[in-house]
Amino acid sequence: MTKSQLRGYQERLAPLRYQPSQWLTSPGKKGIEIGFGMGQALAQWASEAPDWNLLGIELYKPGVGSLADKLVSAETSNVQIAETPAQKVFAEFPDGCIDEIRILFPDPWPKKRHAKRRLIQPDFVAELARALTTHGVLRLATDWAPYAEWMKEVLAQEPRLRIEVDRIRAPDEVGERQQATKFESRGEKLGHDIYDLVLVRQEVRDH
Repeated sequence: MTKSQLRGYQERLAPLRYQPSQWLTSPGKKGIEIGFGMGQALAQWASEAPDWNLLGIELYKPGVGSLADKLVSAETSNVQIAETPAQKVFAEFPDGCIDEIRILFPDPWPKKRHAKRRLIQPDFVAELARALTTHGVLRLATDWAPYAEWMKEVLAQEPRLRIEVDRIRAPDEVGERQQATKFESRGEKLGHDIYDLVLVRQEVRDH
């Protein structure tokens, strides 16, 4: 870890750790970024939406320390951090409690034999849909074309989610995110197209 990451992890993280009951009962909208990396995009979201309660989920300790250091330095108070697998965090949520979920540039596990390790799987997508409020938003992005196709195939199996945006942009085009993630920037430098998906939680009526 760098000095700032170590400071964030050892000295600044404790008061930011995820407290489920406190976070869920706080007034205001709820937003989550799963796999926030070094935390640039989540820190930007927190700055732009100070009335939202945000939760960052990440297992990579240097990234956790980086975000904690950023948040404390900026005196940001609307973010908690969970060092727990996202599947375990979501399993404890009541239905319809999250307004927006962001999954930006998750590990694509490109080898076929590793595909089962990908975060985007039918069971987990069902948990995301269950946790979202009606009209809640799920945002995904990747710079790896086969994973984009995988995402769309898996998401199409979930009747509670409707794709509203399915966009491909060239690496030299300006994206809608003001703060690119580390892996987004790396993909752009490698000349990869960027794939953005936005889905909305819809009501599904029983027939």
